[in-house]
Amino acid sequence: MTLSEESKYQKALEWIHSTARFGSRLGLERISKLLTLLGNPERSCKFVHITGTNGKGSVTAFVASVLKEAGYRTGMYTSPYLEDFRERIMINGKKIPKKALVDLVDEVRPRVEQMVAEGYEHPTEFEINTALGFLYFSREGCDYVALEVGLGGRFDATNVVTPAVSVITTIGYDHMDRLGNTLAQIAFEKAGIIKPGIPVVTGALEDEPFEVIRKKALELNSRLITVGRTPWATVTWEEVSYSLDGQEINVYGPDFTYRNLKVPLLGRHQQQNASIAVAALHAAAPANRERRIYLDEKAISVGIERTVWPGRLEVLHRNPMIILDGAHNPQGAKVLAEAIAGIPRRRLICVYGILGDKCYEEATAHVIPQCDEVIVTRPHTPRALDPGILAGEVKKYCPNVTVESDSNKALDLALNRASEDDAILCCGSLYLVGPARTFIRQRFGISPYGGE
Repeated sequence: MTLSEESKYQKALEWIHSTARFGSRLGLERISKLLTLLGNPERSCKFVHITGTNGKGSVTAFVASVLKEAGYRTGMYTSPYLEDFRERIMINGKKIPKKALVDLVDEVRPRVEQMVAEGYEHPTEFEINTALGFLYFSREGCDYVALEVGLGGRFDATNVVTPAVSVITTIGYDHMDRLGNTLAQIAFEKAGIIKPGIPVVTGALEDEPFEVIRKKALELNSRLITVGRTPWATVTWEEVSYSLDGQEINVYGPDFTYRNLKVPLLGRHQQQNASIAVAALHAAAPANRERRIYLDEKAISVGIERTVWPGRLEVLHRNPMIILDGAHNPQGAKVLAEAIAGIPRRRLICVYGILGDKCYEEATAHVIPQCDEVIVTRPHTPRALDPGILAGEVKKYCPNVTVESDSNKALDLALNRASEDDAILCCGSLYLVGPARTFIRQRFGISPYGGE
């Protein structure tokens, strides 16, 4: 890419990010108007639409990988990104090229200006990103798109599609200021992606959220497929093996069985996420003709095995072992704590930073008791919790605490203090894990996710 082309790309990114000043307002009017002005590109693709408090990104990655292995040209739309904005919009595992993004911004920007001139509210940054994604997937002739919800579901900008299947992974406490203070309220918002007559798959089987999802599916005549370890679940799984190199599971459904399915992502919670992805793809197979997915057993097994989803219990380096995890709410922190309990090491050094609008006390209580040393730092966002405040909370569980606000210096400290048989865990926020991943990749010569 020439200097002038790189300059155009940076200017396109600057414009996208400048729209953050319009806030994060939920609602479908702005995105619907923008897509209409762009010729409704979302109507030319088929979708697997995925929401949930935790696991939605992993399920999106599993689904996209399987569809690619099945021979479909597959888009994947996720948020937030870790290292590179272009990770949010990918086709067949490759990030959108810089020039393509520049061209799409040149097309979308005048339509945004037209909207505002006509008296509409300015679209939010997420709405613009979503429109860019739909336009790219349409232009590139994607057969299917694994589409991750940004926030909630009912009024999320992605909720303008009629998918082949809707997926609600789990329901937990997060974004309560936007979605409600009870699991039932949060479930109601996420159940907003259920569409009339379209199957819905869920792993949220706790009484309160499940009842909300069940009622919504019944109301809309949507077949409900449940995924869990309860006797009444439609789809269930069992662990065959588990190690730091991955895990194997058997997945059982009403009309399918997959034995020794290799799941490369770490953490036993990924057993459920992989099972949800398998259930969703099977649920879409008998859907109405124009949206149905045709799969074979090999596409499922190879697709699951080849799934890449960085920054989520990712072992990026060995000797010393460096683990990255973006868990940022109590449910995710509990899962992380269970996973690191089984990691062999002499000492565990944690580089830790979290956002001020998260339940940091509960997240800290789950993870930090297992740590021998903690270096508290600041994630790369204005929403970051002050490291001094976080350090006070950390000291309740681990007395060996250092404060270093610069995350790169914090990682340097950890690397200098770690021996080869120690483990370094960097966690608390994707806004910390993303820059940390870049720093560690460059230190050890590791290739970027999704190509250059």
